[in-house]
Amino acid sequence: MTQLLFQSDDYGISDGVTDGIIKGIEDGIIRNTGLFVNMPSSPRAAAKIKPYLDKIALGIDINLVAGKSVSDPKLVKDLVDENGHLISSHQRMAQGDIVAHKGLMIEFANDPYPFEQTLLETENQLLKFKELVGRMPDYFHGHSLMTPNTVKAAKIVAEKYGILMSTKLMESPNVYAVPCDWTPKPFLLAEQIKTDVVGNLLKSLQASIDHELLYFICHCGYVDADLMAETSYTMIRTKDLQAATSPLIKAFIQEHKIELITYKQIKSLGNMSTF
Repeated sequence: MTQLLFQSDDYGISDGVTDGIIKGIEDGIIRNTGLFVNMPSSPRAAAKIKPYLDKIALGIDINLVAGKSVSDPKLVKDLVDENGHLISSHQRMAQGDIVAHKGLMIEFANDPYPFEQTLLETENQLLKFKELVGRMPDYFHGHSLMTPNTVKAAKIVAEKYGILMSTKLMESPNVYAVPCDWTPKPFLLAEQIKTDVVGNLLKSLQASIDHELLYFICHCGYVDADLMAETSYTMIRTKDLQAATSPLIKAFIQEHKIELITYKQIKSLGNMSTF
């Protein structure tokens, strides 16, 4: 039997995204989502997800590029601007000297995330998750921009608290990434509006069906003003939500007897080193 880990990131980045992901859980195939803990919508998002925790895996999306830092800005001064807002990935990319792309990671001539500050903010976001949700996350996932220092900090914190890192799954030879070639960077709004995510995802699933364990990551949600103030990744979220709740996609999954799984099931295998 083919298994599919279907993940929608950025839960709690705004009320619209929160409500869209809840829709995708209730009426669609979302079984994994990661909470942003440092946004105005985060407490509401944490409260709304609690009735679904038996059905899904709730992880943490470590967010170093949007909203305010959880840590005292004075202690993470290189991560934030003069208002205490985390510096956006667009600004990091525009101002940094990129020397290499290694898988999911970007290497700069000088890593823009000083290690000790990044480690502090990463752990404080994890502790904020526990405060909001009442327990630790089911998995640990990076958001938007990964560098050697952000990855190193994430690994240290995840290992300290015994949390499964999503990269262990994504980089495993035992797992197949459902192809997603329709989300370029930058992703202009006009292109987002034209993109047929339902059709593209259906084709990708059809091409992936012979693999035993699949994963697919998207960004479902509704668009609101708070989202547009934080990111250019906007209208495509409504297309992702359309796909996650599409009768065509759900019928394909049912027809091919694809099991929707979570990170909790991966961890319960008892052999995390495999991933």
